[in-house]
Amino acid sequence: MTDRALRQPDTRERVQQLGYLLKNTLSLVGRDPGILRPWVRMSLYAVVMTSLFFISVIALWGGSGSIGSLALLLCLVLFVYKHFYYTRQELRQSWLVSGALQGQQRTAAEAGARVKTLKGSARGIALIDILLGGMLSWALRSGPGNALMTLLLKGVGEAWDLVNHYLLPSVVIDGHGIRDSVSRMPRLKESVPETLVGVFGIDIAAKAVGTIMFPVYALMVILGLIVGIWMGDPQSAYYIGNPLEGTSLAGSGPLPESLHITVLPILIALWMAKLAGVVLERMAGSVKVVYFSIFYMRITHPDDIVEDIRDELEAYLRLEARNPDPVASPGTSPGTQQA
Repeated sequence: MTDRALRQPDTRERVQQLGYLLKNTLSLVGRDPGILRPWVRMSLYAVVMTSLFFISVIALWGGSGSIGSLALLLCLVLFVYKHFYYTRQELRQSWLVSGALQGQQRTAAEAGARVKTLKGSARGIALIDILLGGMLSWALRSGPGNALMTLLLKGVGEAWDLVNHYLLPSVVIDGHGIRDSVSRMPRLKESVPETLVGVFGIDIAAKAVGTIMFPVYALMVILGLIVGIWMGDPQSAYYIGNPLEGTSLAGSGPLPESLHITVLPILIALWMAKLAGVVLERMAGSVKVVYFSIFYMRITHPDDIVEDIRDELEAYLRLEARNPDPVASPGTSPGTQQA
C-alpha cells in the first residue's frame, strides 16, 4: 500500500467526505426508510437536552431560580442517559441496515426486540463512552500540566470511536459480546478485501461538523450582539452593562457615548445555532453507523448482500462516485481515490 493510500484526509476533505456520504447514504437507505428513524429519535433527544440547558441559563440569569434549576437538573439527567439511549438507537440502526442489505425490510418493533436481547452489551458500550468522556474532560480541566495525558486520552478516544463503530454491528448482527468483538478486530482486518484496506481504519467525517458549524456560530453571535445592542435596556434583567464606560473608546469615532448590551438575544442566537449543530452531529453519527455497518457486512457476510447493489456498495465504501464526476476521495485522482 502506498503512502498516498495511507494518508489521513485533512479537515476540508473530511467535510467533502461527509457531504458525499450524506448524499449517497440517502440513496442506499431508500431500500428501507425506517433506517432513518433512529436518527430522528436521537436528534429529537439532542434538541430537547440542548433546549433544557439554554432554558436553564436564561431562567437562572433572569431570576427564575425554580424553573432554571429544574431545567438544569433535567438536562443533566438527559446528558448522562444520552449515552445509553444513543447506543440503543445506533444498534437498532445497524440492525436495520443489515436487513436492508439482505433485501429485508425489518420493522422498528423487530429492531427494538433485537436490541432488548443485547442489554448487557449496550450498557457496556455506553459505560465505556461515559468513562472515556469523563477522563478526557478531567484531563482538559487539569490544565497544561496534564498535556501528555490529554493527548493520550484523545488518542484513546479516537481509537474507541473507530472500534465502537465496528463493535455495534458485531454485537447486533452476529451477537458477539464486547470482549469477543474487540478480540476479533485483528481477524476482521485480515478479512478486508484489498480494494478496501485503505479505508478500514479511517475515522470518516472527523471534525467535519465543527468545521461546518464554526462560521454559523460566529454569524449567530454577531447577529445576537447586534440585536442585543439594539434592544439594550439598563432595566432589563439581561443587561450586561456598558463595555465602553470608563474607557478612551467611549464617544470616539463612530462609537456612541453609551453602548448598552442585552445578552438575551445572544443566548437565543447561540441556542438556535446549537440546535442546528446537534442535529447535524447526530446526522453525521448516523451516517457513520450506516457506513461501518455496511463495511462489517461486506467483510463478514458478503454473500448475504443482495447481488444487485454489491458494486454500488463497493464504490460507496471506497468513497467513490459511480459517475464521471467523482465526489469522494477528495484530493486524489479517480484512479487512486482513497480515504
